Amino acid sequence: MALKPRQKLLLAAARELFWKFGFRKVSVEDICNQAGVSRMTFYKYYNDKFALAKATYDMEVEKGMREFEDVLNTPVDSAEKMEMILKLKAESLNGISQEFVRDFYADEKLGLKEYIEQRTIDYWKSIIKLFQFAQEKGDFRRDFNPELLLFLSKQIITTIHDPYLIGLFGSSKAVIMEIARLLTYGIAPNQTKSE
Repeated sequence: MALKPRQKLLLAAARELFWKFGFRKVSVEDICNQAGVSRMTFYKYYNDKFALAKATYDMEVEKGMREFEDVLNTPVDSAEKMEMILKLKAESLNGISQEFVRDFYADEKLGLKEYIEQRTIDYWKSIIKLFQFAQEKGDFRRDFNPELLLFLSKQIITTIHDPYLIGLFGSSKAVIMEIARLLTYGIAPNQTKSE
């Protein structure tokens, strides 16, 4: 079902505010003010702030899935695909505050944590299927385990912003490229493309 223009405004406002301030500190009134809509409009689309938070998260997950699928369908070699995947992961974390992480991923009382954990399981299953399809096409080795790559990608995100590594390579982008090459080619000689 297509979103109505005011519903899109609410989702965009909620994303901006939730990502910046978390769930607890943002009120329905804050979201309405940011979106430029009335409270009546808010309640036309969402029963409460919790329902909007879930819809906002779902919107981001669906966007991420489309972008990931686009990367896998891009006609480039596996090293470039890995680089693009890592960049997507890093970009998806831009603007996320500690409050967002605490409220959405750690708070046991709000109920968002359980929702996100279930959505993450569904998301990972879809990503694994896409990787398996790419393996069948010959884009990736058939004997590599996508589950390990998903696990490592979560760990890598903190690594690419490490000041020491940025100092070594000059930028987060250069760190991403090196990790992508390492994941794709290992440390064997003469495997990477000449630059």
